[in-house]
Amino acid sequence: MKLIYPYIKKNLSKILFGILCMIIVDITQLIVPQIIKQAVDTLGKGSFDSNILFFQCLYILFLGLIMAVLRYCWRNLLMGSARDLENGIRDELFSHILTLDPAYYDKTKTGDIMAHATSDINHVRMAFGFGLIAIVDTLLLGGATLVIMLWTHPVLTAFAMIPMPFLMMTTRTLGKKMHSLHQSAQESFSKLTELVRESFFGIRIIKVYNFESVITGKVEKASGDYFTKNLRRAYVNALLKPLLIFFFNLSTLIILFYGGFLVMKEALTPGELVAFLQYLGILAWPVIAIGWMTNLFQRGLASLKRINRLLDSAPDVSSPGHPVSLPGLSGRIEFKDVCFAYGKGSPVLSDITFSVEPGMSVGITGPPGSGKTSLARLIPRLYNTSSGRIFMDGHGLDTLDLDFLRSHIAFMPQESFLFSTTIRDNILMGRPVPEERLDRIIEACCLKETLEKMPDGLETVVGERGVTLSGGQKQRIALARTLIEKKTILILDDPVSQVDTHTASKLMAAVNRMRIGSAFIIISHRISALASCDRIHILKNGRIEHSGSHQELIRTNRFYGESFRVQQFEEEKNV
Repeated sequence: MKLIYPYIKKNLSKILFGILCMIIVDITQLIVPQIIKQAVDTLGKGSFDSNILFFQCLYILFLGLIMAVLRYCWRNLLMGSARDLENGIRDELFSHILTLDPAYYDKTKTGDIMAHATSDINHVRMAFGFGLIAIVDTLLLGGATLVIMLWTHPVLTAFAMIPMPFLMMTTRTLGKKMHSLHQSAQESFSKLTELVRESFFGIRIIKVYNFESVITGKVEKASGDYFTKNLRRAYVNALLKPLLIFFFNLSTLIILFYGGFLVMKEALTPGELVAFLQYLGILAWPVIAIGWMTNLFQRGLASLKRINRLLDSAPDVSSPGHPVSLPGLSGRIEFKDVCFAYGKGSPVLSDITFSVEPGMSVGITGPPGSGKTSLARLIPRLYNTSSGRIFMDGHGLDTLDLDFLRSHIAFMPQESFLFSTTIRDNILMGRPVPEERLDRIIEACCLKETLEKMPDGLETVVGERGVTLSGGQKQRIALARTLIEKKTILILDDPVSQVDTHTASKLMAAVNRMRIGSAFIIISHRISALASCDRIHILKNGRIEHSGSHQELIRTNRFYGESFRVQQFEEEKNV
């Protein structure tokens, strides 16, 4: 419950004032039956006075107006506080999710996270808002009504309460069942959300391969599972209210039978019997609220546990408690016997040892699956090494503040991810960059002609994940985003894989001009992109198989030499 305490403290004055309004409404509700009792008793005696009756009706109308105004107040105050809680938890959850490292997302489905951020938070809000209302009404309105009924006629009240223990037992039993079914339904909802998200993301593959029927079948199965679990929950929920009404009807029957007998014996007045029935009607809501409140709290607590489980998950990669304080970084990188594996899987990298000096350019190549991208991800500490260490300016990466480290690195991942916004926003990412610098980067990344053909130029919205652009266009925009700021370390993972040979040459020439002074690491299957590197490492099965300059490797390494000749032939053929 620690998650909601700050929001209770923040909105305490609103909550207390809302509860005060609710208390006044409840007291007002309890006065109305007394006025009706007097009116019925007066009419029963035959001493009818239209003026008295008129003022009694006016009094009831006045109380009704007070209740309406104060109900509006407490609903705004209490439900507004619940909405503030919902908003705060959502912000807190999203902020925490952004602190988690890629390793967390490797093992967690997006659908699970989306379920936390939507339905789980909604259930917590309902428990906090309507649950609080139900508690106050149950304790105050229910307790006060019961006291008045006991004061009116204790024996009649005792008879009327006979069905109540059965009602409590039913509520308790069905509440536990609801808790279990809600957890199961939420897990099913997470799976369905993930499947639908994945289907939309892969819609082009689905269309190309005519997978519509296959995907539809999977979604129908997941949807059917969610439907079945929700239906079970609905069965239990549907059973709850009829049972509550049945037990209250039993109480009404007892009051009418025994109360009528007392009226005939003149041990109870007709007005008192009518008031008694009205108080039983008022008591109906607090007692029903017990079941409803149980339902809300069971759902809310189940969702709160799921949210807390996510908030309690700590990133594997984090800043040390007392990071090394440095004025800046020169860009000297050193790998010493580095090994790495994803989770408990087999090693992706083994015994990696090499260094990069400030201003030096290092190329990494090798067959697919040799660990090139994994190696690049270790430098900005997206993942921790399994063993061995990486040093930056002589200090272990794990001794440096993460924000400080990453502020000195420009990293272009293999995937050219774009956000669903304008090209300008995708390049700048909120960074204050002079327009002249932006123009130079656009020119260097061969984007000028592309933008001129677009009606909105830099303000063109690229669509979800850049769907409106070609692979080469996305890659050049991602490269512009990487180069827009001068950094101490520049890492490019396959930056020219989706552009033609001529464009690739222009891009690499621009990169080589702009990287001067920076430690530069480039990963590429295109050998021509590595030709100007000071040193090139060839990875195979997660190990450095061979190292040397471009010319040395052409002569001494079969893989490198053959790859270069094949690519050179293809480039000459396409000229």
